[in-house]
Amino acid sequence: MNLRQRFAELLQIITKNIPEREYHVQLGFLTTLIQEPFYLYGRPGCGTSLIIRRISSAFKDAKVLRLGKKQKQLPDNLNDFTQIIFDNFSPNDEQIKSNLQIAIHDHGKRSIIISGSQKPESALSRSEVTDQVTLTISLPETISSDALCTLLQIQGHESDVDIPSDIAISAEEQAQWLKDISKVTLSPNTLAVIGKVAESCTRNGVYVSIRRWIALSNMIKAIAYLNDRNETKLIDTFFLGTSIWGRSASNSAISESYRQILKAQLYKNTPSLLEQPYDADDLLMRVNHLIHSSNNLYETKPFNGEDCLAYRITITGETVPLYAPHKYIETDIDFNPYNELHQVEKRVRCNYHGTSNCTISIDPQVRSSGLRGSVFQTNSSVSAKFEEFGTLPTYILRENAPEIIEQKKTIRDALIKEIKESMEREATNLVALRNTYKLFNESKDDLFCFTQMFNTVQDEIKAQFDNTANIIKTIKKAGETIAKFSNNMLKTSSGVGRSHLIFQTAPEQQAQTGGEK
Repeated sequence: MNLRQRFAELLQIITKNIPEREYHVQLGFLTTLIQEPFYLYGRPGCGTSLIIRRISSAFKDAKVLRLGKKQKQLPDNLNDFTQIIFDNFSPNDEQIKSNLQIAIHDHGKRSIIISGSQKPESALSRSEVTDQVTLTISLPETISSDALCTLLQIQGHESDVDIPSDIAISAEEQAQWLKDISKVTLSPNTLAVIGKVAESCTRNGVYVSIRRWIALSNMIKAIAYLNDRNETKLIDTFFLGTSIWGRSASNSAISESYRQILKAQLYKNTPSLLEQPYDADDLLMRVNHLIHSSNNLYETKPFNGEDCLAYRITITGETVPLYAPHKYIETDIDFNPYNELHQVEKRVRCNYHGTSNCTISIDPQVRSSGLRGSVFQTNSSVSAKFEEFGTLPTYILRENAPEIIEQKKTIRDALIKEIKESMEREATNLVALRNTYKLFNESKDDLFCFTQMFNTVQDEIKAQFDNTANIIKTIKKAGETIAKFSNNMLKTSSGVGRSHLIFQTAPEQQAQTGGEK
């Protein structure tokens, strides 16, 4: 039996019949193994005593000193003990607090476990040992119905376990392993994550001493060592993204930062994966618009950084301007225009239905309040149902305009270039995601792997892979569509393959309520 197999069996035994707290037991055991102090926080009845007994039982002939209500005095032979456990610790007890300070400031080659029902930030800061405690382990206050049923079925069974002597850890083995663990190399990926987490701690006002960072890095090395590796991996840092930082606010902030840090490190060689996903649907829309639109020159004006068609509508006797981006003309796409405040007006919906005539629908609520009167209402107040309001024609300056034909040729060339570049980029991303998933999946059975985080990360990689595959499919469709056309196949007359209703009207058309559309 090699070391990894031995620890796998050991972890299975000490976590038996402790549902939804297995990782907490593993983390406490790992911290005890490398002889670092930790605080086990949990409300009465959460299982702190059981977890401590399980952890202690993994060590052969452990000499344990338990300090609490019954035993408060530190013995003279303190150095003879290999584990010191503070049960139901409270900083209100001055003698126990003093004992903790003495033990933790000179713990030498001993493991120190502190358990209590007071929040870590309060108990440790009041005891003036916050910087000396490597991490806190907070037990969940609730349990799922499935886990509860499991516990009820095993009720009455012996809660303690027997550790076979051939896998229990002797003091000599522990001392040798600590030497071997110190020789494990922290990989560049691991160091990058530690550095970024340290920056996150600084931003969120969480002080972490150098001594504590050394202890945390030793835990990372220990995880690699017990998995038969001489160099650490990203997965060994998972516990940094859990609730080990004391305060609830700090735990939440750093856990969220860790997820982003891990993602950035996973995709460091393909940074485009960290950006907003490429909008291939927009690309396909622009290709279709180029090919199927007429060569008409429309009356437009620049607005919000793009060419727009200007309209005016009258509601409740008040005339307001709307601006429809030119890219939507002659398409079949629903869109929201801009209002005069340069905002997307979500209470108005437009669609050209493949022509140059703009059909306008409005949120029924604005019929009484108008668009200006309720301009600051939130998007959540917009109703799901829109009512048809009117159809506005568009002013055509010239049909089959030469400048539009030349402009479309330029757009076509730009689209071909964009298709080529985006296809190459997304294909590279797809390969990178596949390799990342495969490499990451090799660690799914690693000891001390936080399964919940592992599954979440794997699901995110798979979802991004599937999304990238769909993006490539859409880009390919856009490429096939535009490849069927060449310069001489661009339309040279208005209305080829479609029926256009052309209105020569004033540049800004108006629609009103009632019969004044």
